[in-house]
Amino acid sequence: MDVESSRQQGPKGDASSNSMAAASEVSVDWRGRPCRPERHGGMKAAVLVLGIQAFEIMAIAAVGNNLITYVFNEMHFPLSKSANIVTNFIGTMFLLSLLGGFLSDSYLGSFWTMLIFGFVELSVSYPP
Repeated sequence: MDVESSRQQGPKGDASSNSMAAASEVSVDWRGRPCRPERHGGMKAAVLVLGIQAFEIMAIAAVGNNLITYVFNEMHFPLSKSANIVTNFIGTMFLLSLLGGFLSDSYLGSFWTMLIFGFVELSVSYPP
C-alpha cells in the first residue's frame, strides 16, 4: 500500500511550519482511494494469508515425502541419499523463489519474470 502525506495550507495558501507538524499520513488502496479500516486488511486478510501458507507447507511436505519414496523405490537410491537429494531440491526451490522475487520486484516485473523462468523450466525439464 502507498502512503501519501497531505499538507494543510496556512491562511496565505502556503505550507507553513505549523502545518508541517499537522501533516497526516493516509493509507491508500491500489486505486489511490483512502483505505477504510473496516473493509481493508484486518483479521480476515491475516487468516486468509496464514491459511494459504499452511496449505502450501502441507503440500510441500506431501510432495517431499512422495519424492523420497519415488527416488528410493523407482530410482533405487539408498534411503539416506534419497532424503538428501529431496532436501537439496526443496532448498534450491526455496532459494530460487527468493531470487525470482527479487528480480521481479526490482527489475523485470512479474509478467516477464514468470515468462522467462517458465521458458527456463521447460528447457531444463524436457531435454531434447
